[in-house]
Amino acid sequence: MGGAKNCPETPRQKMIGMMYLVLTAMLALNVSTNVLDAFEKVDASLHVTLDNTVEQNAMQYRRFERAYAENPAKVGALYMQADSLRKASDELYNYIQEFKVNVAMLVDADKYDSTARTIINKSDFDKPGQYAMVEWDKDDPTKHNGQVLREKIEAYRELLMNVQHYSPRARNGKPGQIIRGIFNTEKGVNNDGDSIPWEASVFEGMPAGACMAILTKYQNDIRAYENRTVTRLYQRITANDFTANDIQAYVIPKSSYVIRGDQYEAQIILAATDSTARPDYFVNGVELGEDGIYRCTASGSGVQTYEGIVRYKQGRDTISMPFSSSFVVGEPSASVMNEDLNIIYRDFDNRYVVSAPGMTDNQLKVNVVGADVHRQGKFYILRPKADAKQVKVTVLADMNGRMATMGEKIFKVQRLPQPSPYFMDAGKQVDASKTARKNLNKNTVLEIGYGEDGLLEVPFEITSFDTYILRKTGKSSGNKFSAAQLKQIGQLKSGDLVLVQNIKYRTKGGAETLFNGNLTLVLK
Repeated sequence: MGGAKNCPETPRQKMIGMMYLVLTAMLALNVSTNVLDAFEKVDASLHVTLDNTVEQNAMQYRRFERAYAENPAKVGALYMQADSLRKASDELYNYIQEFKVNVAMLVDADKYDSTARTIINKSDFDKPGQYAMVEWDKDDPTKHNGQVLREKIEAYRELLMNVQHYSPRARNGKPGQIIRGIFNTEKGVNNDGDSIPWEASVFEGMPAGACMAILTKYQNDIRAYENRTVTRLYQRITANDFTANDIQAYVIPKSSYVIRGDQYEAQIILAATDSTARPDYFVNGVELGEDGIYRCTASGSGVQTYEGIVRYKQGRDTISMPFSSSFVVGEPSASVMNEDLNIIYRDFDNRYVVSAPGMTDNQLKVNVVGADVHRQGKFYILRPKADAKQVKVTVLADMNGRMATMGEKIFKVQRLPQPSPYFMDAGKQVDASKTARKNLNKNTVLEIGYGEDGLLEVPFEITSFDTYILRKTGKSSGNKFSAAQLKQIGQLKSGDLVLVQNIKYRTKGGAETLFNGNLTLVLK
């Protein structure tokens, strides 16, 4: 008969329960009318407790209804459970009340009390058992009234047990032990030791006065456990709320970098924290300090992502809230431009690096007018068209689905500066002012370029050149001496000259160009 640990029985309830047990035991002794009168007093006392509980339940349901009206999304699921509990409790309570009235009608005939609070023939041992064990249920003629009552009590007991997160525990830790004991419908044993149904053990051979007290006790238990259950459901409305005593306003920008003409967007939020119960912060499995500030050294470039959890207490539970975010790492860079030298070279792969502050490389797009463009690693390769006088480069950036112009530049198209020719033998440059004849051989190569100190590194190639040796002209169709030219070189002596002229060259994919000048070699 003991109450739940977090909802103990009052001394009054304990006294009533004890009286009920004592009086039930005394029935076996064929007790006097005074004992039956005592049952009537127990029944009256149970009704006093019952009336108080009904008032408490009504108040609790009103609180539930107000909470649901204020926040249906939060309270809805709990309110539905409470409402289903109310309907089930009313149904069983009213069925027991009808059961009591029908027994009273059999016991007291036309003098019966319509509330079944007062029984005249309290010592009637037959009528309760007749109604419970002999008469059939009006809605289900295959079952006796006592069997239907038992099944309804069992169904109600299961409802209490299955209400979400409602698991009262006895002191031995077994869930639902108290509810199973209060609403026990196990079989009993008769005087011969034979097993009998619960309804037989309760109503057969039981005086009407005692039966009424027993049924009132069940009604009292229904309202008591309805109250306990709906109270716990209501407590769950705020049990999971996050308590806070420190409230701050924060601004979370969608981007901290905005170009002129674009929109700045930020989410303004009100954040509440509990300074007495700081959450635990983890990023990539590493716990942060209690301020929750994440610091890291930027390595690599591009978009860097990270994730973690915030772990905090919610009632008795520990909740882990996952999160993820990212940031952009850019390479250190500075842009220095000579506004007087905005030129681009014809017949040459001009390499450009394009960037915009606050933008990642994959956010940028380059539009070019007057030149062909393609990507090569981190460079944009621009090659002016044959008839282009200028090249216009426009840089666009993807700003959350909208392409914004970050800037544009116009370059004048010019031919490459004329390079200088020179001979290379065995990986070394041949000295034109004192050339050894052995350095002019079949492996000697004529090259052309800007030299080590040149402003540009252009992969030129020699297509042909002529030599004028001992008043005779020799021709080569590539960048090496022809056999005829080598034969002429073999006749030279110290002090003789080799005049190299009609030198033609080109860039890769470019047009052939005639070198404006000659190269003279002096043999030593």
